[in-house]
Amino acid sequence: MEKHNVHDFEEPGENLKHKIEDEDDADKLLCGYGACTPRWLQGFHNAKCLLLVLGICAFIQSFVVNAIFPVGLSTLERRFKMTSTHTGIISSWYDFAVLLVVFPVCHWGNNGHKGRWIGWGGVIMALGSLICALPHWMVDIYHPDGNSLANQTDFGQCVNRDDPECAGKPHSSWFNPYFWMFILGQTLHGVGSTPLFSIGTTYMDENVSQKASPVYLAIHAVLTSFGPVIGVFAGGFLLNLYDDFDRVDRIPMERSDPRWVGAWWVGFIISSISALMIAFPILAFARELPEAKRHRAKDVNQCHAANGDVNAKAPRDLTKLPACVWKILRNPTFLVCIFVGIFESIIINGFAAFMPKILETLLSTNPTLASYLSSVVIFAAATGVMVGGTIIRQLKLQVGGMLKMIIVCHFFALIFTTGLLSHCPQREFVGINLGYEDLSIERAHDFSVSSKCNENCHCKMEWNPVCDRNTGHMYYSACHAGCTAMTKNQGSTEWSGCGCLTSNNTFHNLIHGIKEHPEVLNQGYCHQDCGYREYILMVTLFVTVVASFASGIPTQQIMLRVVPFDQRTLALGVNWTFVRLLGFIPGGILFGVIIDTACLEWGESCGKATSCLVYDPFKLSWTITGLAIVCKLLSILATIIGYMTYRPSDLDNAGSIQTVDSHCHTALHLVVNDDRLPEQAIIHASYGHMSS
Repeated sequence: MEKHNVHDFEEPGENLKHKIEDEDDADKLLCGYGACTPRWLQGFHNAKCLLLVLGICAFIQSFVVNAIFPVGLSTLERRFKMTSTHTGIISSWYDFAVLLVVFPVCHWGNNGHKGRWIGWGGVIMALGSLICALPHWMVDIYHPDGNSLANQTDFGQCVNRDDPECAGKPHSSWFNPYFWMFILGQTLHGVGSTPLFSIGTTYMDENVSQKASPVYLAIHAVLTSFGPVIGVFAGGFLLNLYDDFDRVDRIPMERSDPRWVGAWWVGFIISSISALMIAFPILAFARELPEAKRHRAKDVNQCHAANGDVNAKAPRDLTKLPACVWKILRNPTFLVCIFVGIFESIIINGFAAFMPKILETLLSTNPTLASYLSSVVIFAAATGVMVGGTIIRQLKLQVGGMLKMIIVCHFFALIFTTGLLSHCPQREFVGINLGYEDLSIERAHDFSVSSKCNENCHCKMEWNPVCDRNTGHMYYSACHAGCTAMTKNQGSTEWSGCGCLTSNNTFHNLIHGIKEHPEVLNQGYCHQDCGYREYILMVTLFVTVVASFASGIPTQQIMLRVVPFDQRTLALGVNWTFVRLLGFIPGGILFGVIIDTACLEWGESCGKATSCLVYDPFKLSWTITGLAIVCKLLSILATIIGYMTYRPSDLDNAGSIQTVDSHCHTALHLVVNDDRLPEQAIIHASYGHMSS
């Protein structure tokens, strides 16, 4: 057979034509602002710089949404008298805002300038963070006892005082103006971040090679996960600062006081300034990078047979949009990715929103330490996405292999999820889960923090727990313990003359055979020794998160590969719609309700319940573990179905798959995972095309 050079098959003047077109495109693909495109700026117009600025933007988004908000949830509940259901709605409202705008953003953003959409989204995010910080200056200066410390003779002891009157009617739980301020801020957070995580993913994917895409997207995910890592440490540090440090001359309480409220609002100010600063570099990028077309010419088509037309375009006419969406939803592999995303997002959003609060309850610790422990979980998430991206690249997995990988990851996560059942023992609060006679209170019966030993104290229902370090018992307040005298001893507050402590210790010493101890109570919580349980919970939680997030990159890659190239942004919009509507939104609310159902004692203001004061760790751990196991089992089942129903668009199981440049309709036949040099592969493909 006569040998031919592949260049002989090109029409005369074709090379010159392509060269002129490429030069014209290069002139349009300049980095800058309008006519201001200096030559030195073009050195930053590449995929690595694009990855950096998009990663920083995602870092800021996750810093505020996935760290500053969750770390401060307990503080916000205490400061603005909200329940976990309220804060769960605030957390989920971000996803509701995404749901409202994801389709318009994906439709017009895909056909428009992706960089500008993402940049202006950053400006909107900055405005949202600023609005979330405004309640700090709208509300009065924080006074934990509600009386401006005006009465210096009444410091919470047992004394004959008049019954407190409600000075003003508190805001109804659903008409709390601060609640709606956070809703507005979260709305702008959701609207502003939608371009980043919808068209931003395809913006990055279409500007790098298909082989490099998993690593780039994994690095982007790691940069995103660093936001919560830094955020929980920053949030924990800021909670050590007093809420009104900018408005008071003297801090009225110690940091160890259970009523302490930290500077939750500073993180939002930092996020607002940072989001505004990173928006400007993103706005400078062109529609696509100069090397984007060259990468797309080598892409391998792995579309499912249901969407096998690689030349299919996303519709510009809105009237044709439903038909295109319906065709995408008929793709069973893509549909499986949606179902897996829904089940996983229920768990992820619930834990992301309430992880510090959950660890605070299960490990019987304070909000600051719980926020630091949450960083371990976020490190696990970053490790998981890097492991997922590395496995795909090293093993050169195609869609079928990635589906197997997802099954294995979820199986390991399912096993280690049971580690959540290892938690610290319940704190013993007299009058809440322990009687004044040192007997456990059955939840089926009513209970009260009032008793004969404090009936003449006329105690106010103000949460200010005190601890009996000899027995580990705690009381609602020094007044409810019948204490009459307060002293300061080496920076700590001690109470004496406690009538309830005498009666309670009498029963305790008789039952446990313990000698008499000094009748002194200390301000704050008792230290809880968890022993090995704390390590079991954190290690198993780390492994669970690594396995869960390792499956995220293959799921994302499958969604990008099984639909036509030009419909990927629309496909991601469809996925975001269902995942947000059925996963993230109900996930945050569901976890908020679950946490509220585990409450043992509610705070009270003018006859209305405010935030929860004491939780039952046993009930909370079993409930969230059961929910996680059900979601993991459903994810595994859906992935198995997806593996069984996946059919590549060709007939020989992706052995030889057609690839087409999205702008140039010259077909090439490439072999998946081809080890030959590109020139050799193209020549071989050309001969194969001639013989056919």
